[in-house]
Amino acid sequence: MTRSRVRPERRTFYISCTDGQWAEAKTRAAAAGMKTSPWLVERALEADLSIFDERPEPERLALSETWQRCIAENVEYMTDWVGELFDEKAIERIGNQVAFMCDVMVTEMIADGRTDEAFLAFERLVGPENAEWLLAKAVKEWHGAKSVEVKIGGPTRRA
Repeated sequence: MTRSRVRPERRTFYISCTDGQWAEAKTRAAAAGMKTSPWLVERALEADLSIFDERPEPERLALSETWQRCIAENVEYMTDWVGELFDEKAIERIGNQVAFMCDVMVTEMIADGRTDEAFLAFERLVGPENAEWLLAKAVKEWHGAKSVEVKIGGPTRRA
């Protein structure tokens, strides 16, 4: 009967480090007269782990209850303030002013013969399909004609 060999249990672990860190570990292990793996294990066993007893609090992924309440109160305050500042008539007045300024700008472009520039502005705003129709409508209103044809890079649009 053969005697069973009793070996200490071994486990294999892997470490991750850069090439520079590995070269430094090999150099230090050679200077200590050891192979790299045993040298790393020895260093790990002798490491001072007391720094882990005083860990800083991990960074929160969500706001604390106090901060959430503070933000909600500020948003509520701002919406109340904006609501008091702008009533329905003020919002309608601002809308009318913006529409008037747009009409003025489009009329100026048509009067100066800059229909291509007006088309590009309409195209960015409403897309190429509707831009020609809008431009034809604007030109028709400016000239006071019953119908106008506009063709810019596609089928003729009538307004």
